[in-house]
Amino acid sequence: MGDSLLFDENDLFTNPAFSDEALGFFRSSGHTSAVSPLIVAEDILHCIYSELAFNSYFSKIERSAFSCIKSLSYLFKLENNEFEKNSTRQVRYYAISLDTVKSERTEIANDILRAFAKNTTDYIVILFRHEGMCMLAFAVKQSDFVTVYSDWFDNESVCDFALRIDVGNLTQQNSNDFFFDFVYMAARPYYTHPISRDYAHAEWYTTNFFNDENYVWQNWKEVATSIVFSHIFEYGDDFIDVPLAEEYQNDIMEETEYDLLIMELELEESLEAQKFDFATEDDYFDEDNDFYDDSDRIDADSIPPDIMSDPAKLLEWLNKVKEDADGNW
Repeated sequence: MGDSLLFDENDLFTNPAFSDEALGFFRSSGHTSAVSPLIVAEDILHCIYSELAFNSYFSKIERSAFSCIKSLSYLFKLENNEFEKNSTRQVRYYAISLDTVKSERTEIANDILRAFAKNTTDYIVILFRHEGMCMLAFAVKQSDFVTVYSDWFDNESVCDFALRIDVGNLTQQNSNDFFFDFVYMAARPYYTHPISRDYAHAEWYTTNFFNDENYVWQNWKEVATSIVFSHIFEYGDDFIDVPLAEEYQNDIMEETEYDLLIMELELEESLEAQKFDFATEDDYFDEDNDFYDDSDRIDADSIPPDIMSDPAKLLEWLNKVKEDADGNW
């Protein structure tokens, strides 16, 4: 791995010699000290089938994606001995400039990435460029393909992005930990922080509670679905499916769980209301109040009429009754 060198952020997005600028980008983040790419393709298909030593049959979709490659270079690789502990996999870095319409750029990049990854067990890193923007793509072939993408970034955000993926932020113990640290620092938020059901609950509850809406099952289903899949609408044509997207969909609450949640919310509201429900004078003399002692109560019918009509005698009589009661305690 190399020393950090300055690079011209504008040239990375505009210079036709994309391989040199891409290499400068990775040098600036300390990933390499190389000053020239390992391979720069003169003929794209010849490079893929021959110079890169790929030994695989490519599908019609993959060959169609290759036709959208404007420039291709194999920048450098991180050997096993460059890490603190020997690793079974190397990390290969490529740079590819695309010539396609904006609505298809990420899908084309995805087809190319998977085609490259199926030819090796090494970790793959590709810096794609399209019309003044770049995107990092990552892949490794395990039990299934693991593919992750960064956001598309431009010359205004590239420096912050380069600092984020600097090798100082990545472990160098072995290639596996290095690669997945790299992925985590670069990946789109929906990869690193997938929206959970608990988050959907909180968003839905907050919306309903403060807007005083009815808690209805249909309302929950609509809100939960829109929250869990919000990134699909946010990214539009640039969205690439998350491997576990079906599990997110299945994670939406069942109706029985919903009923339990409603009971919990109603209980919380009831307890909250009680905090501001101040007792009135009548509450202290409520016959049904558990704190009221029936034994202290005096029946007015038991007081003689002549005493009842004279306040002084009534007071004296009540004091005597109280003294007698205290004496018998």
